[in-house]
Parts: sequence; structure tokens; C-alpha cells
Amino acid sequence: MIRLKYKIGLEIHTQLTESKTKLFCDCDSDYRKYEPNTNVCPICLGLPGALPVPRRNPLKLALAVADSFDCQIPEYMVFTRKHYFYPDLPKNYQITQYEKAGGIPVCLKGILKFFDPDKLIWKSVTLRRMNIEEDPGKTEYSEGNILLSEFAYLDYNRSGVPLLEIVTEPEIETPKDARKAVEYLLLTMEYIGAINPRLEGSFRVDANISVEGGERVEVKNIGSTLDLEKALKYEIFRQSKIVEEGGKIRRETRHWDSIRGVTKPLRSKETEEEYLYFPDPDIPAILTKPLLVEAKSKEFYTPERIMNKITMYGVTQKIAWSLITVKPSAELFLESVRIGADPRITARILAVDYKGLMKKSGKNIHDKNNWPKKEVLKEISSLIRNKVYTYDEIKYNILPKLLENNEIINISLPEKIEPSNLIITVLNEEKKAVEDFISGKKEALDYLVGQVLKKAKGKAIDPKLIRKIIEINIKKS
Repeated sequence: MIRLKYKIGLEIHTQLTESKTKLFCDCDSDYRKYEPNTNVCPICLGLPGALPVPRRNPLKLALAVADSFDCQIPEYMVFTRKHYFYPDLPKNYQITQYEKAGGIPVCLKGILKFFDPDKLIWKSVTLRRMNIEEDPGKTEYSEGNILLSEFAYLDYNRSGVPLLEIVTEPEIETPKDARKAVEYLLLTMEYIGAINPRLEGSFRVDANISVEGGERVEVKNIGSTLDLEKALKYEIFRQSKIVEEGGKIRRETRHWDSIRGVTKPLRSKETEEEYLYFPDPDIPAILTKPLLVEAKSKEFYTPERIMNKITMYGVTQKIAWSLITVKPSAELFLESVRIGADPRITARILAVDYKGLMKKSGKNIHDKNNWPKKEVLKEISSLIRNKVYTYDEIKYNILPKLLENNEIINISLPEKIEPSNLIITVLNEEKKAVEDFISGKKEALDYLVGQVLKKAKGKAIDPKLIRKIIEINIKKS
């Protein structure tokens, strides 16, 4: 198959889950904890005579996000009405923002920088606009989808939740870059305190893609970054095959089927004129400067700024990125170093070994209460730096105990033992593993080390020393 050129642009819809209120009323933005249709009021139900009044928190968060991506923020914003009929939209129009038809969004142009951890470089894509709008309600079908269901359930708890739509230019080079760009955007919004991206339905992505010689196709409502990459790869393949076989790509909207791994036709693509945009007469223009000043008064750091701070301590970009992707670990690193913990040792503990133990045990790595105290990290790094214990002794003997009780302060290892007898016993019992190691299977050595540690029954023993003695004994034999 000949590789055709293609263009990728994204429309990323992110709920401002941490705004506390809906966009135009005081109903809770955290709608997930309520029984259906109980987190509602006349405004978010669109009842006649109920007038929307913009709330400060959602607007401030939207402006903080726009500012973090160097957006051109206008002097004032103007809300518009976007008309379309759907049961979960009770007013039959959505209050949104638009850069045409008299509307003015919170961001007219910006730059979304994102980090590529595979190549250890920063990339960027131009933002066309950011606009804040109200989320519609939620439709659930009795049989799981619109085609098979006899009826549908409507839940308006989500109706009116503030939604920030971020639209990129069609400059994204690969499906993987699209995934990384969205992941970095969500990470930035989490650091700002605008979103918890791990909440169900907190973001969804519409991907626009066109291959050379075809019209633009939109894939709607992709619910995860991994599915975004898969959907784009599939669409590139599907459209390229049609063009190469002499067919024609028509402008349409498609749906991503995550179970089958394919996109399906949904409807012909609407034009902007069909939405009948015009400024909302119930909402006057809103000055942005006072809100932006208020938003910037709350101190926050973007992942890029924190990464620069961490690498200044001599931590590698790879380790720094692993820290940054989990906000509590990055914050804990900076707090620990501030009170005297060794930066490189602390970074390795948090970004690699302790993080790995937490994942293996099933603990939530995004819950700051599951991480050790900064005083503990300071003491551990001091013991390693002063060569009281080796890093591996701490890794194998202390970190697992710390996982059970992350508040322990006095760090001490059990009495050390002489490992030679244990090693000889293991080598005699594990002849298959010895043969595997001799034949070139390096993982067999890890297994043998593990068996020696197991026989040590919690007593202090240096894994590096064990490894060295095992290798010497095998070579002698």
C-alpha cells in the first residue's frame, strides 16, 4: 500500500470537573454521585423563564487553561447559541462560544506544547480556539445502542456541566502524537486544578482526519487516549485503501466501535450554517481581565515548568517525566528535596521502584495518601547517600514495608546474614534455572536471586552481592 499524506486535527471536550458548580447555575459539577435527575434545577433543565447566569469558577478555570497555553485572550467573551435537536438538550440549543457570528471564545489562538517521552523532545500544535460551553444531558439506551433499543433513558444531571472545547489546527503528524498531545493537555489541566481526567466521561475527543485526495471525516466521541490512537490508525488505513482503489472519501461523521476496533458511519457531516449560531441575548458580554487576574492569583505550575525544576536537580528527563505524570509523586519529590532529601535517589525511589510496587499491589498511585511522607524519603536518601545501606537493600527490604505503613520514620534493616550457604542451597535445588542461565537466559539469574531472598526470610541481605556470588559459583561449576 502506498503511504498517502494525511491531516489530523482534534476537538477535545474536557469537563471542568473541579469547578464546583455548573456553568450557569449552582448545581454541583460533580454529577456522578447523584441519583438520575436529582442534580438539576430550572436553569439546567431549560424550563421556560429560567435565565442562565455565568458562574465565576468555571470561567476562571477556563481562562487559566487558556493562559497556560499562551492563548490570545480577548478583552471580553460573548456566548452564542448553537441550535440542534436532541432529547438530552432540553432547550433545543446549546449555549457555547464561537469565533464567528458575533461570538467571542476564551481563546482565539494558542500553542499546545506536549512532551514526547519516546524521543525526549517537546513538540507543538497550533490551537485554533478554546471555548467554554454547557454539556448536554446523558442518553442511555435500553439495549445498549440506538439501533437495537426500544426506548431510551434521559438523565439531566450532567446538563449544564462546564465543558471546555479545545480545537487544534490539522497539524498533528501521527496518531501517536495525537494521543500524547491529549494526554499532556489533560495533565496540564489536572495540575491547574480544572479536571480529574480519571473520572468516567470527564473528556471525549472528536478526531478530524483526511487523506490526500479525500474529504474530511470526523470520528465522534472517542472516550480514551488509547482509543484515539487506534481510531486514527484505522481511519488512515480505511481512507487510504478507498482512495488507492479509485473510490472517493465523502464528508461524513463516523462512530468509533472500541470493541470491534473499527469506525462506523453515523451521519452526513453537518455544516456550520446548519447550527444557526447567533449571540445569546440573555447573557451580556463578559470582561475577561478581572477574571484572569483572579485566576492567576492562585499559584499553580504547569508540567513543563515542574519538569524544568526537577531536571535542574540533575534528574534525567526520563525519570522526571515519570514523576510528572503522577501529580502526587512530582509534588512529593519537590517537598522532599526542599527539606534536604537527595534529589537523584528520591527521584529514582518515587518514579521507578515505589511507583512500581504501588501498581503491583493495586494501590491508587494518584491518591497522595498512598505515598510516603517527605521526612521518610529524606531519611532513606540520607542512609543511601552516606552508604549506611545500599540502594538495593533499601529497595528490597524497606520499600515493601513502607508500602504497608507509609508513615514509618525510623528506618532500620534486620540483622545481616552471610548469604553463601543460602546460595549453595538454592543452586542445588534449582538446577533447571542454573541450566537456563548457562544457556543465555538472563531472567533465570533474577529468579535465583529471588529464591535466595525468599530463603533469607526478611533478614538483611544485599541483592547485588547475591547476584555476584551466584555468577561466580556457576562459573566455577
